[in-house]
Parts: sequence; structure tokens; C-alpha cells
Amino acid sequence: MCTNKIYTFGDGYATGHLWPEWPQILQALVPDYQVVNTAGIGAGPEYLVHKLVQQLNKMQNSRVIFQWPSPDRFDKLIENDHWLDIVKNDPVYHFNIIPDGNRRWWLSSASTSEQIQTYHNLFVQPTQHKIRLDTYKILVQNTLKNIGCKVYYTSLSEASAFGNQPRFQQIRQKEVQPGPPVHYYFLTEKLLPDTDINFNLARAQRLEELILEQTWQAYDPDRAEIWQNLVKKLNDSI
Repeated sequence: MCTNKIYTFGDGYATGHLWPEWPQILQALVPDYQVVNTAGIGAGPEYLVHKLVQQLNKMQNSRVIFQWPSPDRFDKLIENDHWLDIVKNDPVYHFNIIPDGNRRWWLSSASTSEQIQTYHNLFVQPTQHKIRLDTYKILVQNTLKNIGCKVYYTSLSEASAFGNQPRFQQIRQKEVQPGPPVHYYFLTEKLLPDTDINFNLARAQRLEELILEQTWQAYDPDRAEIWQNLVKKLNDSI
């Protein structure tokens, strides 16, 4: 029998850094479950699998939704100050150092820095990236099965393709990660139908209404409060 915990893993399509994304919406939809989200902007497979391994002793008999990122991302464990200089000078991902206990990771994502491009072009090329990802998938699947988890998979490519459908043209917005309405539909149309996670249909309908009524602005400084108030409205009405 599964616990009431749902562990979610993903990259910038799951962090909720611009606005609520599918893991945050999932928690609002199923308040009787505890959603434990692990995500990082630009995270690659190595970082996410590492974070999963760190939590294994707490994950027995839980449900897991794992959103596999792009296989060619380089997650760098910072082991000397030389890399801090590289990160600092990156024009886009200079902010993306993630604490991990007494360690730090740089999630380099699509960095165009010379060192990252050298890594991709000379050392680990597309075929090896794919082999690594396939290996991670087998290890994750077997490890979670052995501790009694129910595991459901999606991917960055699947989420991206879903969000770029013509029917979302008016509500998607122009950020790389689509707005909350698209995440709601991705969750309810693509993810949850493949799971045994139960939710209240009236609550789902009301949540959809509230998300569609809200005007969403990426990186809104009040986004946490806006979401908190929306969830309170949801709870008060159901």
C-alpha cells in the first residue's frame, strides 16, 4: 500500500520559479497528499538522480512522478574556485548555483560558455549523452521498484510539445515555461490519467476556474502570495 507522499522531480518546468507549475498545482489539487518537489532550473539527469538517491530512505512505498530533462545538460559539482569564476562570467546562468548540504552544484543548462561548449563538443557528445540517460532510467526504475514505489514518467520534451499546441496560443505566454493554465492541463490531461492518484472533480473544476481567472505575470514579486491566496479561495469554496 502506498503512502500519501508524492515525490516529483523535474527541471525548470517543475520549479515554480516564474509562477505555479505542475507540482505546485498538483499539491493544490490533492491536499490529502504531501507533494515533495525536487527541481532545478536547467537541471540535468545527473543532478536529479543524485537528489533522488539522497531521499531514497524516505521514499519507500510512495508515488513518484519523474520528469526527465534534456540528456545533454551538464550538472557541475563545484570543487574549486576556478569554476566559480566560470559561473560568474556566464551571461545567462551565473545565478544558477544550487546548495546541496556542504556542496554546491552549477546547473549549466544551455550555457554558451567556452568550457561548457568544449565539454559538449569534445568530451561527451550526443550519443554518449543518450546512453547515460538510458542507463539512469533503468537504474531509477529498478531502484524505485525495489522499495515499493509506484513510478510515473514524463519528460521535458513531452511537456514542451504539450505546451506548444496551437490551442494554447492565447494562454501560453512567451516564457520558455508556459503559464499556469497550460501546466494545469498538462497535469490533468497528460500526467494524472496514467496514475492512481485520486482527486475531487469539483475541486479540479474550481481550481481550473481560479487559474484561468488570474492574470499571471512571470516573476511577479507577489507570486507566492498570489498563489497562496488562490489556494485559500479554492479551499474555502470546496
